[in-house]
Amino acid sequence: MQKWSQRSSPKNKSQEEFLATKQITVFEHPAYPPDLAPSDFFLFPKIKEILKGRYFDNIDDIRSNTTAALKAIPQNQFQNYFEGWTRR
Repeated sequence: MQKWSQRSSPKNKSQEEFLATKQITVFEHPAYPPDLAPSDFFLFPKIKEILKGRYFDNIDDIRSNTTAALKAIPQNQFQNYFEGWTRR
């Protein structure tokens, strides 16, 4: 059986009906995914900022440059961000 995650709303009724005719199970999900981590808001944008505009030849090149980008972020920035996040 196929599964599909789609938020219910009046404009999605035709989609829901179509999925039901194909026997595809529809799962509800929260408006804001609970699995978003602070890294989604701090770490990934920082890495993207550092690596922006660069091109890589292979996976090892990506891996080593990403590791270097992580190491380039000062530890106190990590600490300040996570301490601020836990106070919310």
